[in-house]
Amino acid sequence: MGVLLRPTPNMGAWVVEMFTDRTCLRRRAPADTTASGAGAARSADAAQDDVTLPELDIDAVSPDRGFGFESADLEPVIATLDQVLDDPLYLDYIGRINVDLGRWIAPHAEDGWITIDGPVVDAATRVHDRTVELSYVHVAELRLKLVDFADALAADDTAW
Repeated sequence: MGVLLRPTPNMGAWVVEMFTDRTCLRRRAPADTTASGAGAARSADAAQDDVTLPELDIDAVSPDRGFGFESADLEPVIATLDQVLDDPLYLDYIGRINVDLGRWIAPHAEDGWITIDGPVVDAATRVHDRTVELSYVHVAELRLKLVDFADALAADDTAW
């Protein structure tokens, strides 16, 4: 069992669980999050809306997998990765091991989803949450790819 970190406000519905050599990022479903005021009304509406999940190509054979998340979660996912990068478990591990670079493919946005292919240890989508498990050696590059992608989207307002 890992160490569940207290989420920061910038992480939205994402939470982090830290292990000795990897991390698990989890996004709770809107119905599982607590909000107040106008945010509560938006969360309740989001829980009732149909969400189109991206299609998975189960016939594709690749040593790397990826994960996807709603476009609105781009900044919260980056904040979640920031929390991993600042944690003592990550810092201790990465101080002894070299990072593994060049494994993440540039993310792309389609139909309100952002997808990025790379060295995901495990990923799952269930009714109440979505999880992605990453080795510490791949976290920093993933964050860099997502920040570059966010910067490109900000420069091109028509991409949203």
